[in-house]
Amino acid sequence: MVEYEISDHALEGLVAHALSDLQGVRVLETAPRSLGEVFRRMKPIKVERTPEGFTVDLVLSVDYGVSIPEAAQAVQKAVAEALYLATGEKVQAVNLTVAQVEYRKEAHA
Repeated sequence: MVEYEISDHALEGLVAHALSDLQGVRVLETAPRSLGEVFRRMKPIKVERTPEGFTVDLVLSVDYGVSIPEAAQAVQKAVAEALYLATGEKVQAVNLTVAQVEYRKEAHA
């Protein structure tokens, strides 16, 4: 039997990659405005391992005009499938926080 461990950084990369194929939704990326904000800021992708499986917390930005409930379902499905296919472990929950609705001119041209 081969033993291996997948780093938290690699798991976060898998989650980010799963989101890259979805239209109108992405991980929230905002620049900190102060040093204090750097230390207080929530990570936009957080993956926790438990004996029962993974729990994923995401902070997202959604394009204006996108149905948030539909986008949320697509994100949850894509993330759960990506982690399961890569690791073989169950995903217990994919929790989402939509922190920003962004108007993008190129999306409405």
